Amino acid sequence: MRALIALAAITAIAGCVAAVPIDRPSDYTAPSKLSSCRVDLPQDWKDQLSRNKTEAGSHEQVTIVGANENAATTLVKTTRNRATELVLRDSKKRQQVMAVQDDAQLFGVEFDGRWVTFSTSPSPSDRTTTTYAWDSRNDGAPVRIGDSGAVVHNGKAAWSDSSGVHVYDLTKKKDRVVGQGKEPVFLGDAVMWLQDGRFRAEAALPEQLKNAKPAESAASDGRTVVWTEGDALRGWREGWTEPRELAEIKTLPRTEGILFPRVSGDFVSWQSESSYVTDIRSGATMHTTEGAYWLEVHGGALTQQGRRITAAAPLSALSALSRC
Repeated sequence: MRALIALAAITAIAGCVAAVPIDRPSDYTAPSKLSSCRVDLPQDWKDQLSRNKTEAGSHEQVTIVGANENAATTLVKTTRNRATELVLRDSKKRQQVMAVQDDAQLFGVEFDGRWVTFSTSPSPSDRTTTTYAWDSRNDGAPVRIGDSGAVVHNGKAAWSDSSGVHVYDLTKKKDRVVGQGKEPVFLGDAVMWLQDGRFRAEAALPEQLKNAKPAESAASDGRTVVWTEGDALRGWREGWTEPRELAEIKTLPRTEGILFPRVSGDFVSWQSESSYVTDIRSGATMHTTEGAYWLEVHGGALTQQGRRITAAAPLSALSALSRC
């Protein structure tokens, strides 16, 4: 078992900090800001989340931050008395990935079903970032790969820093810089990124994305890429003749736009003061005020956080959201 890593033991080199969801109280839910199609939380979603929930203790916070494609294996971040542990678990075993002394030191966790990438900082007040990769098959110690939060897909990690956009082969342990920009995402095994309000790519950029004008946020599950454009969430996947508008929020009153999109299969989760889930197929979006849910998609799971309850329901078990 790996020992708890003390603050002084974390070697950190100056770099860019990955965007992480805003830390709001778990019982906070803002009014809906949708101007596009809105539907209620389906009953079968409630049932699935209820069947797959974990109750935290009074001095404990448990958050599911990753899952494999069928949600049978999950990455769980557990904080007890501020000390935080990142654990990979399934029905048969648990594997400790990393432990730190304060919850704010561990962030930016991603999982592709085998490889885990995550970032740490020396202390809550010092956000200098060190990013690690960990191979769940070998269960060895995490290996430092860079100084900025990464995304991971099929054994490759990508991130951006002052040197440019990096693509790191986790098996071969080889890093290369493929261009200048930020917010890299994988589409298939190819890497795209944002530069000057446009998508760029190492290989040929799909024709349908050449006129896209992404703002600050983009995400992909390898098949579908989503991004923010003004007050809208837009997306594209292979086979579509053009990008589609997936959701839109009201222009006024507004204190923040669409943030932190995550896509998995036919579902996109995102935030705008509270959490939303959009169904790509119907164009409907779910925003709930029930039980102060915070919902996100991770791999093959819809995850819930709120009121000392955490849950991960398989996306494959959820009904489609109805069209308006």
